[in-house]
Parts: sequence; C-alpha cells; structure tokens
Amino acid sequence: MSDTLVRAIALQDRGGHFYRADFQVHTPRDTQWDGARPTLAERKTWARSFVAAARERGLEAVAISDHHDFAFYPYVKRAAAAEVLPDGTEVPGAQRLVVFPALELTCSVPCQAIMILDAEFPEDRLDDVLKALHFDPVDPKLDSLPQTTVLLDSGDINEIHAKLDKHDWLRGRYIMLPNITPSGHKTLLRTSFQVKYRDMVAVGGYLDGSITNLDKPRHVGEKRILEGGDSAWGSKRLALFQTSDARKADFSTLGEHSTWVKWAVPTAEALRQACLAQESRLAQTEPSLPNVWISRLAVSNSKFMGRVDVALNPQYSALIGGRGTGKSTILDYLRWALCDQPAKSTEDDEVADPRVRQRRLIDATLKPQEAHVEVHCVINGITHAVRRYAADGTVLLKVGDGDFEKVRESVIQSLLPIQAYSQKQLSSVAIRVDELLRFVTAPIQRDLEEIDRKRQEVAGRLRENYGTLERHRTLTTEIERSAVRVRSLAEQAQALRDGLSGLSEEDRKVLAGKAGHDRVREFYVTWEQHLAATQAELTGQGHSVEATESVVGAWPGLLGGWSRGDEADGDGGGPG
Repeated sequence: MSDTLVRAIALQDRGGHFYRADFQVHTPRDTQWDGARPTLAERKTWARSFVAAARERGLEAVAISDHHDFAFYPYVKRAAAAEVLPDGTEVPGAQRLVVFPALELTCSVPCQAIMILDAEFPEDRLDDVLKALHFDPVDPKLDSLPQTTVLLDSGDINEIHAKLDKHDWLRGRYIMLPNITPSGHKTLLRTSFQVKYRDMVAVGGYLDGSITNLDKPRHVGEKRILEGGDSAWGSKRLALFQTSDARKADFSTLGEHSTWVKWAVPTAEALRQACLAQESRLAQTEPSLPNVWISRLAVSNSKFMGRVDVALNPQYSALIGGRGTGKSTILDYLRWALCDQPAKSTEDDEVADPRVRQRRLIDATLKPQEAHVEVHCVINGITHAVRRYAADGTVLLKVGDGDFEKVRESVIQSLLPIQAYSQKQLSSVAIRVDELLRFVTAPIQRDLEEIDRKRQEVAGRLRENYGTLERHRTLTTEIERSAVRVRSLAEQAQALRDGLSGLSEEDRKVLAGKAGHDRVREFYVTWEQHLAATQAELTGQGHSVEATESVVGAWPGLLGGWSRGDEADGDGGGPG
C-alpha cells in the first residue's frame, strides 16, 4: 500500500438489513379516504402524525401510493427526515423511516399495480413520471382527487415498462408490482390472464391483506401458481408483498399487513434483487437474527495496513476487494484475536498447519508496531470486547460496561467459538481426520458442551444415588443381623431361666415378670424424654411471657406521664 495513502482504514456497516415495510399506504387525497381531510396548511402536521403512527406500529419503510398522485409524498418525506427522539435529538439517518414515492396504477387490462420509485428519487421529476405515463398532474392544492378513475392506455405491465424505459432518467429506478390477490379487485390472477402472467417482466406482486389467505382451501390453485408450480401459467414464481391498503384517518390499519425486505440502499433495484432472492431477502414474519455476532474489528496499527476499524453487520458481512488489498489479513487478525485453534499438526508447513502462517503474519506485521487487535462481539445484546496484544499474546476480555481483565485462551474459545478456514486450509479438511472432525463439530460445539455437561450431571447423580443405595443395603443387612442376634439372645435368656434349679416359686415369679419390668422401664424412659422436652418448651414460653410483661410494664409509666400532664393542666386535655 502506498505511503501517500491514508494510513487508516475505517469501514462502516453499509450492508443489507431487514426493514418492515408496507408498500400500499394512502393519504387524505385518496378518493376513498376514511376520515377528515387536512387542509393545505395542516398537511405538515398530518405528516408528522403519520410518521409517529408508523413508528408506533413498528414500520421502518412505507410507500406512499396514491392513485396516480404524488402530492402528499414530499410532506411525509420531510416529516421523516425531521423526526426526533424522545430526548429531542435527531434520529440518525440510518434509523429514519424510509419513504418511497409510489403510484397505484389502474391499467386498461384491467389490472391494478403499484409502481415504486427509488426512495431518493428527485422530487422535481415526480411530475415528469406522471407525464411519462400520460397523466396530467392534479392540482396539489386540492384536498381530494377527482372521483373519476383514469386508466392507463397501456395494455399490460410489459407495455408500461417499455414506455417508461424510453426515458434514461427513469430507466432502472422503478419497479412494478401487479395486484395478485386471489379473488381480489382487479387482480392479475384470472383465468384469461394466463399468458400475460407468464410473459410479464415483473418479478414480484402485492397482496391486499395477509399471505395466510393463500392457505385457504379455495385458494390452493392460486398459491400453486404463485409458487411456480403451474405450467399453464409458465411455472413463473413471484415474490409476494403483504400490504395493508391503509386509508383511515386514525391509522388503525397502517402496517396491519407488512413484509420484511432486506436492502442496503432503498432503491427500486434493491427491491427487484430482493424479489429474485426471496428466500434470503424477503420474510412475511419477523426474521430471526443471530444472537451472537461480531460487531467490530479494530487493529491499533499494522505494518501493511496501518490502523483498521471495521464495523460488521449482524445479518451478513463480506470483505470485497482486489487481490492484495488485505482481505485475508483482516480475517487472520480476527481469527488470531479470538484464539481460533485449528487442528494440530506436527508439520511446520502453513498448508498443513495454518497456525504457522498466522504466527508469521503476527510477527511480521503487528509485533514491530507493538500493536493489538480488538474484536467486539454481541452475545444476547451484551457487548463482549476481546483485546489481544501481539508482543506477548496476552488476552483481555471486557464484558458489558466492565473493565478489561486478563483471561486464558480457552475462555475465549469457549465463550466465542468461531469456525474459520483459509482457502489452502479448506483443501486439507477432507484428507485429515482431526480437521474434518473440527469442521463437523465446530457449528454445534455449544450443543455438544451442553450435552457433556448434562452427561456429567447425570453421572454425578447416579454416583450419589448408588452411594445411597449401598448405604441402604448395608443398614438393611445390619438390621437383619441385629434382629437375629436379639432373637437369639432372647431365646438363650429364656433357656437359662428355664434351666435354673433350686429356685423357689417366688423367685421364679420374679424372673417370669422380667419382660413386664423391661417394658415398664422402656415406657418410663420414653415418658421421661417427653417430659424433658415439654419442660424445655414451657421454659421457653415462660421467658417469652416475662419479656412481654417487661414491655407492657413500660407502658404504664409512659401513660402515667401523660396522666400527670393532664392533672397538671387540670383541663382533661392532652399534655401541656
């Protein structure tokens, strides 16, 4: 890299993100508007309330799609740009409500379609778009559009495209979404329109309502058509956008039906690309995003690249550049900072063991600069920062707002496991058992660790239960032995008593009554223990009563003080 270039590389997160969008939203100029229509002077206020309502309903993008009219779009656009946070500060540009200029078109087919322009389409060319469609703009000062529906003189979607593409300033800056609502008003899904559906250039369409309507038994055929499963309709698959057709003054239907669309820049081409890759760029329910992701990579200094500070995207990140621009170097810094440990190898070769190349890279580019690499990761919304110094390999970890603390590499490997391979390393995966095992187990390492933890927990409980069982067996055996000894001794005692000679009848009665005396002694001992426990309990209650009396005894003195005060006053009132 030339010394004349800036010695710091800073990349912002400008990648694609999902936005919850409603692409059929009307304004008070609509002929079917439900509610009061603001005057010309009230439009700015209405636009601000619209932006606030869109925020409340979780919308991140809208298309202002009145019938052949752009009059309200500039007001909503400016209101979105002027939105402020609750503390009065401006909403950051990347977080503002995205507002697309759009038109709801009524074609002469007959069919309806929504034409969406780039979000940053020049406002001074909007009237030119209407003229390109052979429409005369309606006086923007009017509170309502005329009741008469004007039809496009074009026959189908393809003819409209051909007409618009004649203008260089418009070509590629719009997308057409025909109405493909099953049994809907002026929908394209009609038997006589098979050829037009098959041959149209549109790659997406809009639904009036929820996509779940396609799951109803009566719409099985339409669903198969839209999924590209009907050869009679050209096996043409369309991307679907749920819309709310909002046109109520209380905004109750705004965002009722929406679609999550992924784009980096809000343009018509981005919407077209989303339609072409609908599996990864369109979602009818809120998409699930990873709860563990790398948000930032910072290198304090580098011999080759200087300072590097890269912001990454939780949804998808890629480093793109020409050969020798440092893509692999950045990834190697990332792997090194997160203590990535590929399978070990006895060979000192960077192909067989990528750690050799990594060690050489760190020694050559970071150590001379006394640099460190810092990686920020987000785990369930909490930022974890890992900092590793090239001088001695020391690893520090910072969790949330805490301080950096020194940790072992194994801690980072357990907390932030990564799966990374260089191009050369990938070629060795299939021929090395240890590397292949790492390749298979790395994505599920957390699950494996959880299974191992549960296994150890179960093993511990089994050992504990087995110990309890062994103690039970030992005690049971000892009880059986003791019972046998008791019976044996009793029999021996009885035999000795029976075998005694020279005893008087009175002595024999005394010996015969021994068993009764033993029982009486057992009862005596039991009652003695019971009386001792009762006495201890009564003693405790006595102490409690004495304590209560001492507290109660203090109150008369206090009350007496009040009484004396009353007597001193002589008026029967409170204390003087």
